[in-house]
Amino acid sequence: MRFIFCIALSLFLCLNILAQNKQDYVWLWSNNSTSETGNEAYSFNFNKNGTNYIEALPDKLPIEFTGNNASICDSEGNLLFYTNGCQVIDATHQIMPNGDNINMEDCDFHPGTDNIMILPDPGNQKGYYIFHKTIQIDRTAFIDNLKFTYVDINMNNGLGAVTDKNVNIIDSTQILSSYLSACKHKNGTDWWIIQPVKDTNLYMRFILDSEGVKRMQDQEIGPIFHWNSSAAGTARFSPDGLKYAFFNIFEDLLLFDFDRISGQLKNLKEFSIKDSYPQIFTAIEWSADSRFLYVALNDELWQIDTWEDNLEDGRILIDRWNGIRDPFNTTFYLMALAPDCKIYMCSTSSTNTYHVINKPNEKGKACDFVQQGIRLPFVSASGTMPNFPRFRVDDEEKCDPGITSVFGDLVYYRKDLSVYPNPFIDHVTVELPEGKRGQMVAFDMQGRVVWQGVHDRYEDRVPLDLSHLPTGAYSLEFLPIDNDERLIYTSQVVKVD
Repeated sequence: MRFIFCIALSLFLCLNILAQNKQDYVWLWSNNSTSETGNEAYSFNFNKNGTNYIEALPDKLPIEFTGNNASICDSEGNLLFYTNGCQVIDATHQIMPNGDNINMEDCDFHPGTDNIMILPDPGNQKGYYIFHKTIQIDRTAFIDNLKFTYVDINMNNGLGAVTDKNVNIIDSTQILSSYLSACKHKNGTDWWIIQPVKDTNLYMRFILDSEGVKRMQDQEIGPIFHWNSSAAGTARFSPDGLKYAFFNIFEDLLLFDFDRISGQLKNLKEFSIKDSYPQIFTAIEWSADSRFLYVALNDELWQIDTWEDNLEDGRILIDRWNGIRDPFNTTFYLMALAPDCKIYMCSTSSTNTYHVINKPNEKGKACDFVQQGIRLPFVSASGTMPNFPRFRVDDEEKCDPGITSVFGDLVYYRKDLSVYPNPFIDHVTVELPEGKRGQMVAFDMQGRVVWQGVHDRYEDRVPLDLSHLPTGAYSLEFLPIDNDERLIYTSQVVKVD
């Protein structure tokens, strides 16, 4: 009888651990690009019968995401609440009781990125801590505090309410904007939180356990941060929780081993991706197998093989920005590893597309990076990706490659269109995929339509006369008829004299 009980207990514990894996299964974005009330919204939902369902939301959201973005689901992947650093919104898209004006009074926006994160309370299955930072405009232009706001989901008929708001964890210590990151403790319950301190080489370390938030001894390690490092980059724990990476153009790459028991950073490796950088915003993200680190440098994407003893041997330039604007520059910025094992990337500006790394675990160009790979139902807000902790550090599988992408209305997945010659003078030939029929459109770099036509014959190669266009760069798009897979094929071409 005792043996049967032990088996049942083990199965219960395993199921409970697996259930926690879906807490990052709903991603949300919104933007107010019209004069109407509310914000157009769309979501990535990785919890719809083994799919990533990318869709426009029927209801407008009461908040806009600009920069900071965080959401949390229950153990089954059902959305509980989300926040932009100003308001806390429940699953019915209403502001929670006491959920307005977090961070500051009359909060219109929450500056920076990765300055907010939601962590489950180890002492309460229905409790959640929102960690956030605030620029104190009346005192200093820099962030000098770390706060928490607490949400109890049991309240308000299970929709949740904010019970504690803007509780100071630290005050009057200037810390770096961005770089807020968290990783599960080795005990599988508690959380380590790391926050670098401005103008020092100190890393503040906090532990979140059943008794609340505790500040541990700061760790002094590595180079002193440049005075302009705030918001210039990001920091990420590897999906297995064993490494911590910090990057911006001033310190370059700082790669540490991480001890999940003591919360200590160890065995620092410093590495320069390039000899020099322009003044740009940058970001990093890990592959699901914790081997490759991707570095976005505005117009370049690099892959670093961290398993190499000499990181120089593992550095590969994956791609350069193709120059497309829609409506603004679709450059490379924030990245997030998703439950479907892909890495999604936004730009610093509002755009109609996101980039995607389809196979981040593959070395070099086999990672299948597609620029403008996801066409969005609405124009995005500026520079925002959800900031999640690593929920699956102890799972054998850090993500589910079996999740397939399903696109809702107005949402498409981009593939390359073969066009030659390129550059061209007057005429080009377009190789259509599998003789498909559909509509073809040419855009200039400002996103304006300069030519369009319908191809209704089953032909693999189609000649186009573009002699009427002035010299310059253009984007060709082909949208097939009977397009159940919701694919759009594009290519950038250049017309010369």
